[in-house]
Amino acid sequence: MRSPRSSFIRAASALFLSLISVSGAPVLRWDFSAEEASQLKAHGQVHRDIPGPRPPEFPDFDTTNTAVQLDGKGAHFSFADPGPGSVLDFTNGDAITLEAWVNVSDIAAGELVAVIGKGRTGNPAFSRDNQNWSLRLREKKGIACINFLFATERREGQATQDAHWHRWTSSEGFDVGTGWHHIAVTYRFGDPKSISGWLDGRSLVGRWDMGGETTEPPMVDDDEVWIGSTNGAASANSFRGMIDAVAIHRELVSADALKERFHRQGGAIVAKLALEEMPTLGSLPRGLVRVSAHQGAPNPSRWLNEREQWPTETLQWDLPHFLLTRLPLRYDDWGIREVWQGPVFIRMAADVILPPGRQRFLVRARALGRLWVNGTAVARTESKQSNPRDGEEDVTPVSQPPLPGLRPPSYEQLEAFGDADIPADGRCRIVFEMLVGSSKMRADTGEVCVALQTQEGRSFSILSPREGTQSIPLTDAAVEPELKRQAIEMDNLDSRNRKAAAASQDPFWKSRHETARLWTAS
Repeated sequence: MRSPRSSFIRAASALFLSLISVSGAPVLRWDFSAEEASQLKAHGQVHRDIPGPRPPEFPDFDTTNTAVQLDGKGAHFSFADPGPGSVLDFTNGDAITLEAWVNVSDIAAGELVAVIGKGRTGNPAFSRDNQNWSLRLREKKGIACINFLFATERREGQATQDAHWHRWTSSEGFDVGTGWHHIAVTYRFGDPKSISGWLDGRSLVGRWDMGGETTEPPMVDDDEVWIGSTNGAASANSFRGMIDAVAIHRELVSADALKERFHRQGGAIVAKLALEEMPTLGSLPRGLVRVSAHQGAPNPSRWLNEREQWPTETLQWDLPHFLLTRLPLRYDDWGIREVWQGPVFIRMAADVILPPGRQRFLVRARALGRLWVNGTAVARTESKQSNPRDGEEDVTPVSQPPLPGLRPPSYEQLEAFGDADIPADGRCRIVFEMLVGSSKMRADTGEVCVALQTQEGRSFSILSPREGTQSIPLTDAAVEPELKRQAIEMDNLDSRNRKAAAASQDPFWKSRHETARLWTAS
């Protein structure tokens, strides 16, 4: 039996798809049901009759409710504009509400993916930047935020190249892979203060960027409405996941009505950082730094959210010091080079004996990092936010050493300091965690290190778990020979990993590898 709400939606859809504007109802709505007879045209890998929001999780929907799934490679639906002055055209003074149910399977760092929009299709009959309106999702710090975009006429002498774009993004969002969410935006063109975003029945604040707030009218023409993609069906702007119940209104739907849109058993799933805790690693090798790399971390610019876990360990190796210049090479099952799938989570851990009392630590990393000492996070490096203008970034200043005579951080390497109270027995478990690379950037670590300030306070030394071993001062003269030695060890590790990978498939290499293993053991 269908719910009253669902029955109303299906009965009304025939009117809406005929472009008859009814007060309090959308002028267009697509529910993607099996019997839907709209004029939507499918392009690319579009899959219909996919289960949408359904009871008991979503009690307002039919038990047979269906949605559509898009592969993100330009797949979309198109809907033709009937002509000039249609209910799809919005200009100053017109109110608009855009809403949809979305289930996002993936969104890469920094991506903006379309849910529904008018214009910017790439049709040569229209201006390239003819975005009349659009509802999108924007990735920010690992979550999908609600985004609204439109364009005004490009003018000579405008302050920046993107000044004709007006983009609003919510300050909150949701975790990818957390199921169905209801999103909406309400706006009155010409009144930038009227903007409001909605997520799962909650009103969200946000901010304008690019051209910022404007009272100028948006671009208006007879280009198509697209669902699931934009910008000429570019993959980076294409939705990956499922969409349902997409609607366009020519009014500001009330707050009370939008609050009532979302009913989920158990309440809304809110993106929230997980409680920070130093990992429990069990026993570690004596006198060595255990390093592990885990490819495919959730996001390069934040730590784990609740309900997330680090990926399983991809590779593990040991080092004599808290000093790392690169990841080992990756090989497939045939010993052929592969790339690391970023973001890569890296953990360096060791049991160390240190002088009792308060000690000062230094860490260097390229992006997000944190140093744990006996369960307390004492130093952090923040994620580097790239902000290119016209394809160029600001010139990075020459790094300065923390103290005279010490080795400065390498290019784009961040530096942080922190203090920890060392117990009387000097026993410490030191864990340094960091994230490198992303889906669009190579997993380059740069020169990573953890160092301890010397007792007289005039220098730092690379931290090592080896008792009785002379520490390595953080100077060029001391560090450079260690880097050369480590480079040789890493090359040997790469060679062993390649042969081991090839041995798993090739009988010849398997025989050679087994012979070498037996010889080493003897």
